[in-house]
Amino acid sequence: MKSRPQPPRPDRRRSIRGSFSWIDHRFLREGFDEGLTRLEKLFYFVLVAVSNQDGVSFYSDARLAELLEIRFPHELEGARKELVARDLIAYEGGIYQVLDLSARSPRQGRVSSPSPSQHPWSSSSSSQPIRRTSPQEATSDFQSVRQLLERWSRGPKG
Repeated sequence: MKSRPQPPRPDRRRSIRGSFSWIDHRFLREGFDEGLTRLEKLFYFVLVAVSNQDGVSFYSDARLAELLEIRFPHELEGARKELVARDLIAYEGGIYQVLDLSARSPRQGRVSSPSPSQHPWSSSSSSQPIRRTSPQEATSDFQSVRQLLERWSRGPKG
């Protein structure tokens, strides 16, 4: 039996204060993220971070575009459509819901949801071969998430 690794900073263990969100480890481990663009991944993470216990968020598109540093509405629309097509989120009437991940991972094949390439409006990322993230890209993505979190810590705006 493996012993559990000890945190380097036990005095700074995370704790739940007020609201709480989480990212299911299966999102990365089972390939739900594979083929998503950087924007699509960040959009998903933002929705996870701002949603309530049911995964529901009603942040406006303007606020989401501000958080994600998106300049053109079609970028947000395209990312949203891709996440809906992959059955990761639902969107209706300005309300977002982060969905429970399906029982079958993308690596096992889809049962109830059509593949993203079957949707005429899917982004080109879903039809391209999967590529692994380089350490430089991972660092850049981490920095982007960190910057978003720093901005959120300054307080909500609408």
